[in-house]
Amino acid sequence: MLPLLFACATPVDSADSAPADPTADWLPGDGPTVTVAGHAFEFGPTSDVSLAGAEVSVLEAPEQRGTVAEDGSFTLEVASGAALSFVLEQPGFATIQSATIPIGAEGLSDLGFQVPTPEVAELMAKAADIEMDPEHCQLVTTVSSAASPPYGGSGVGEPDAVVTVDPALPDGAAGPVYFDYLSASMILPDPELAATTLDGGVIFGNLPTGTWTLHAEKPGVTFTAPVARCHPGALVNTAPPHGVETVDAAG
Repeated sequence: MLPLLFACATPVDSADSAPADPTADWLPGDGPTVTVAGHAFEFGPTSDVSLAGAEVSVLEAPEQRGTVAEDGSFTLEVASGAALSFVLEQPGFATIQSATIPIGAEGLSDLGFQVPTPEVAELMAKAADIEMDPEHCQLVTTVSSAASPPYGGSGVGEPDAVVTVDPALPDGAAGPVYFDYLSASMILPDPELAATTLDGGVIFGNLPTGTWTLHAEKPGVTFTAPVARCHPGALVNTAPPHGVETVDAAG
């Protein structure tokens, strides 16, 4: 028995026992340069505040960046060949991150940012009964029809869908919390709801660093499954048209 005891006591190589890096595959592309374009607008009761001057960059390659124009439009040049996440930063607003979107040779023409102020973000979290932990990530999506306007809008959600994340929620995380569509001007998260409403919004709170896939289920309906990369302090909104969308049966 003695050799077996000694074998069990053999130290494990530290490299083998080190936890896997959940961001190890968050790499920029190495393909030809392509254009990413889209529109940024305020999320909240006014929705008409200019985000002119905001900086849009690539999470995986921060040197790749562009600037939002007076009309909310932006373009930036990025290397294709990988899935990329985009970040918008503007003083007076919460820093917001997009879904993680594969960038091919055609580039991207419809990247949308719905950007809240810190006060609106805190209000949404409070209504959702989520105490945002700066060491974790907050993930929001909109479940909508592929026929909806390209950047979403009021009342364009796909109701009665149940949303989950993969991997499963760990201890300490919250959600799903669905947004209740009370009226076109009154939309709030409601922890008592069991599925999406006409708004389509849903929050998952305090997710740890890693890559998360969003799934939606509704009888007779097929949905896309967007991916989001979470890291400490991130507020990720996989907004239309890169949130959870219905899939046309013909497509």
